[in-house]
Amino acid sequence: MSRSRPESFSEINILGNPLGIETTQGAPMRYARILSIGLVATVAFVWSAAAVENAHELAGYCQSLERGANGDGRHLYIPRTREALTCWGYMQAMQDLSVLADEEGHRIMGACPPEQTMTLQLIHSFVRYARAHGGELQGNAVVAVFRALREAYPCRAKHGD
Repeated sequence: MSRSRPESFSEINILGNPLGIETTQGAPMRYARILSIGLVATVAFVWSAAAVENAHELAGYCQSLERGANGDGRHLYIPRTREALTCWGYMQAMQDLSVLADEEGHRIMGACPPEQTMTLQLIHSFVRYARAHGGELQGNAVVAVFRALREAYPCRAKHGD
């Protein structure tokens, strides 16, 4: 018995509210922003997963970026090397993930960098962590970055929670 499948879809409908997002004014923009952050993070993770074998390798890439970075503030120049660009892209994805929170407002990553934190500051935090925890860097790069950012930017309990 064979089943036929349509060759293409012209429309995808999502019924209900699967993400639990309120449908008040401004919600479509928030929904679009959440989806775009998720898409960017997913693409970055897929690309980075192929480019970074482990946390030790990412730390080396980020150290090379630190050595070659020039400037500060609004004008920062990073080396145009595979290593530096991989570190930069990876840490930008981490920065995007760091703002995601659950329904109760708790950051999913467990780190709370201030809104004005720059990507280079996150890289410095990760490299500092990598130097202090060198023996723990053979595992997954994402886990090491999460730990580094939790250590550098711990979330403070609000209102005694």
